[in-house]
Amino acid sequence: MTARLRAAAAGLMALAAAPAVAQDAGVEHVHHALHVTLDPATRQLRVADEITLRGGGTAAMTLGAQFEVREATLNGQRLPVPLRMQAQQRWSLELGAHGEHRVVLRYGGALAPLVETDHRGTLEGLPPMASARGSYLPAGTGWYAQIGDHLFDYRLLLELPAGQRGLVPGRLSDERDTGQGYRAAFHFTHPVEGIDLFAAPYVVRERMLNRADAAPIRLRTWFHPQVEALSEGYLDALERYLTMYGEWLGAYPFTEFSVVSSPLPTGFGMPTVTYLGVEVLRLPFIKSTSLGHEVLHNWWGNGVYVDYASGNWAEGLTTFMADYAYKERESAEAARGMRLEWLRDFAAVPPGQDEPLHQFTARTHAASQIVGYHKAAFVFLMLRDRLGTQDFDAGLRRLWRKQAFKRAGWSDLQRTFEQMSGQTLGRFFEQWLGRSGAPEIRIEQARVLPDADGYKVQLVLSQSKPAYLLRVPVLLETAAGADVHSLELSEARQAFELRTRTRPSALLLDPELRVFRRLDPSELPPILRQVMLDPDAVTVVPSQDPALRAAAQSLAARLLDRTPRLLSYMVDAPLLLIATRQEVDAFLERNRLPQRPPEATANGSAQVWAARQPNGKALAVVSVDDTRALAALQRPLPHYGRQSWLVFQGAQAIERGVWPSQPVAWRFQP
Repeated sequence: MTARLRAAAAGLMALAAAPAVAQDAGVEHVHHALHVTLDPATRQLRVADEITLRGGGTAAMTLGAQFEVREATLNGQRLPVPLRMQAQQRWSLELGAHGEHRVVLRYGGALAPLVETDHRGTLEGLPPMASARGSYLPAGTGWYAQIGDHLFDYRLLLELPAGQRGLVPGRLSDERDTGQGYRAAFHFTHPVEGIDLFAAPYVVRERMLNRADAAPIRLRTWFHPQVEALSEGYLDALERYLTMYGEWLGAYPFTEFSVVSSPLPTGFGMPTVTYLGVEVLRLPFIKSTSLGHEVLHNWWGNGVYVDYASGNWAEGLTTFMADYAYKERESAEAARGMRLEWLRDFAAVPPGQDEPLHQFTARTHAASQIVGYHKAAFVFLMLRDRLGTQDFDAGLRRLWRKQAFKRAGWSDLQRTFEQMSGQTLGRFFEQWLGRSGAPEIRIEQARVLPDADGYKVQLVLSQSKPAYLLRVPVLLETAAGADVHSLELSEARQAFELRTRTRPSALLLDPELRVFRRLDPSELPPILRQVMLDPDAVTVVPSQDPALRAAAQSLAARLLDRTPRLLSYMVDAPLLLIATRQEVDAFLERNRLPQRPPEATANGSAQVWAARQPNGKALAVVSVDDTRALAALQRPLPHYGRQSWLVFQGAQAIERGVWPSQPVAWRFQP
């Protein structure tokens, strides 16, 4: 997740509370020269900022309302008292004639203490905050002045007390660490959307990555002492990712990249920096998954900026070129498994609860991630299938060359891919960006007839209205092997004829899951997320133990992302059942619900599984030994929504899995 995306998610962009100023268009360039002094122990921040503006007319300038301004001048003249609006103080800068103008701001104040929050809390927006164990001043939160919504470049001198080290995105040009304190200078010469600042008692490790055709890249880890031993592994991974994406897209555009540890459960990406929680860094899979995703954001999101007015494309493209690309490199089976996960997750979103892609700006909850990350990544997969890998990759490289450090919208991507492929893609982009939901595709009828050279298969495919333009793979199973065809489906009901030399035994619809669609129930094994995302889900706790009911209510609130109302009896609704092992088994038998599956009979302090009720509605069951076992699930279980079943010992998932899925098949009579 990029810095700008986090600010958008929290509604903290500098002009969010201020009316637009039309004359801001007269500002052509903004440069900040900042001198920042931070004392994490006292949480005191002091800033001197000399802002150079090139342009004319009127511009809006905003700053956080919590700061006391000691000096504010424009071209040497004192600025009037700012207008205070919500969490901001705002000035209207009367620049007058076109030219170069100079604003001087000196201000300071106390930052918020470091919050204790979970990952969900970090997505809801964090204020500028400080403590001796870690300080984080997010971009877009008012700790520096913002001129309208303009991109800017900057140089920043950072001073911290002894024992603390810190950084902002950009090129490190000077650094001194003495018994008197830490002092470092950073330059960011490209147009940028914001500045994030990090400080902590970091242990810094460095390595240089040499390049044949460009300046070397300074690689660094800024880690808390308890994870400093992980540095070498992360530096190795950075070398691999920067080399891979440089060859794929074009040279890495900066001179450094840093992995910075956070006392919070963060996973953020900024230009030249990724900010990962201490506990996140310890996870063994992060170097092979999330780290590469954040590195790639230096091309998409922090290199080519998102025009949020038309929706956020960067998260989907980054997910496709990182998370999904790593699965493709692993194996075809692993890539199909990820496509199934995405389609299964989307099927768990109740109809009408998702949004069109052009409305997605930031991940704020599970449904928005399913749309903005996974559906968007699937759109890029289908686009690559349509264009071919060569034209698709050429389009990516062209997008990078043309739009680096500029804002781009979905229309810019469409135009780029059309130019590289020579194809008209208006309907493709219009349907996937402008419509919520997904098509449902069926084999309406099929038959095999003898043909001069073998056999012909006459079939009719249908899809939900209004019709999409789809390239639908179908597979004919024959004694000689698989015979794959790609059908261009553009109508609600459409006939096709296929020919094959060997008589087919079955016709399979999109068996490799390469079309974004609502899966048929036969393809859709029950998973926990089907209950977690359903707004009609009801929590049933057939226990009268007050402590267990309180723990169940707390867990249900985390799983369902709302305050649940607990019932003790059966109702006609999607169900989340939480109780002890004996209470669960008795409730299932009494209400003629699916019984405990074999996978959930194993040892462990808790068993969790998903099923389908006889009425077709979803069922999720949490079976525990006692209240203590239930309390241990509070933190881990919400992260396992994609699973069909799990066995826990305390807070650790010791077994898990997904029920098997079968493709839609039309079986021909022999």
